[in-house]
Amino acid sequence: MKAVAALSSLLLLGASSVSAAPVTERQIQAPLPTEMDVTNFSANTLPHGTGAFISFNIAVPGSTESTTCSYSDQSSVGKLPSVSMRPCADPAVEWEFRQDPSQPGAEGQYRVVVTYAYDAPKRVAGFHEWPATDFPQENFGSTYATFYRGAPDFVITNLS
Repeated sequence: MKAVAALSSLLLLGASSVSAAPVTERQIQAPLPTEMDVTNFSANTLPHGTGAFISFNIAVPGSTESTTCSYSDQSSVGKLPSVSMRPCADPAVEWEFRQDPSQPGAEGQYRVVVTYAYDAPKRVAGFHEWPATDFPQENFGSTYATFYRGAPDFVITNLS
């Protein structure tokens, strides 16, 4: 009987020490983003000079993510450059920009690809495309420059 009482005491002591241990927080996972909202998209080269500028703001609805993405150089002449994957002001968002290769009889489309690390190490990506006509080369007499003339605000919904 003493053995049963001692064993019961040990079990109770063990149970109370387990119940007295702090409960660890359960990790809350961020929901999978379904879209990214781009605003103030602009892109151009400098007329009568060398340089290119691309910038936009991006927000992810349902999160606190809102950042600015930008690029500039002093070497582009007339045409916008391809921009390899680079971080935005918040490095959780990265982006790249390029013009697809031209096909016979048509200039290639322009494309921006955006990735977002929403729940490390989880990442989603999406893109937006424009026809080349949204990026006309404009004549400035002795030189040409490219300007984005499309809508400055758009939504990227093809996230995967």
